[in-house]
Amino acid sequence: MLNLQRTQNKFLEENRMDLWQIILILMLPLMMLVFGLFARMGLPKKVNWFAGYRTSLACKNQDTWAFAHRYWGRLMIVLSFFLIALAIGGIILITRDTLTLEPALFAGVTGIATVVAVILSIIPTEIALRKEFDKNGERRQ
Repeated sequence: MLNLQRTQNKFLEENRMDLWQIILILMLPLMMLVFGLFARMGLPKKVNWFAGYRTSLACKNQDTWAFAHRYWGRLMIVLSFFLIALAIGGIILITRDTLTLEPALFAGVTGIATVVAVILSIIPTEIALRKEFDKNGERRQ
């Protein structure tokens, strides 16, 4: 009986997820949420090539800059909630031993999904910019 209890304790110790692994898995989706909230609030305020959503059309003038940040920020917030839910679901499945995946590998998958989401968010943002503005940054009538 004592040997069985030691085996169970060893199994639980090997399969539990440490706090640093949970933080690692949630870090990028949470950063994406923060960046989305900042962009939605209109930060950075002025057009620049150092921080913010920076494409040639978004940087044409203050109007395109503000529009791009509002749109992209809203998109980042929605995508980050989806990725946070995915991460929390994975954490629950891993800790319950339903999903047989190493936490570090799952953190990598979550990170890659976040990077892909950020890159793909450029497409709808640029489409919205082109619908709202002409190539010179003037609003369409």
